This record gives sequence, C-alpha cells and structure tokens, in this order.
Amino acid sequence: MSILVVYWTGTGNTEIMAEQIYEGILSTGQEAVLKSVEQITVEAALEFDKIAFGCPSMGIENLEEDDFEPFFEEIETQLGDKKIILFGSYGWGDGEWMDAWE
Repeated sequence: MSILVVYWTGTGNTEIMAEQIYEGILSTGQEAVLKSVEQITVEAALEFDKIAFGCPSMGIENLEEDDFEPFFEEIETQLGDKKIILFGSYGWGDGEWMDAWE
C-alpha cells in the first residue's frame, strides 16, 4: 500500500508537519512518498492508495490559491473511495478553514 504526503508551504511550518507525517508512516513499515504540490501532477498523485494533503491557511483562512487550491480542486472529484488525510497550520484564525476544506 503506497501513501502520498503532498503539501504546500509558505513559511516552512506545513513542510515540517508533512515531513513528520511522512516519517511516521515510514516508521510503521509502510511505503510513502513526500512531495510538494509543485513536484507532482494530479495523475501521478492518483496512483497512490492513500493521500495526505497539507496546506496552511492563507489570508482569511483560505487554501493557498496559486498552486495548492487548483491542484486540490482538480484531484478532489477523482478521489473516489481513497482514504485521505487533511492537515495544515494556521496562526490567527480559529481553524474554521479546516472544516470548510473537509
């Protein structure tokens, strides 16, 4: 079973989270790949059995609009029954963006 951890980071916080998730998956003996959203296509991402998506909140609790949001919107309709995880970091808001992203 292969797991993709794909993320976008602005300040490095979400990248640190992605690396920790990736290392945690590897520590269980499972196969995992870590990629920034700029390093992978939707087609390549869909080849994985499970996907962990990471993005910090931007502005007023939104997903990053130039790279991550278009990627997620394209892949979202093609996920089918794949198991996914959503993670990210935020500073000033109260995390409502995570509920909306879900």
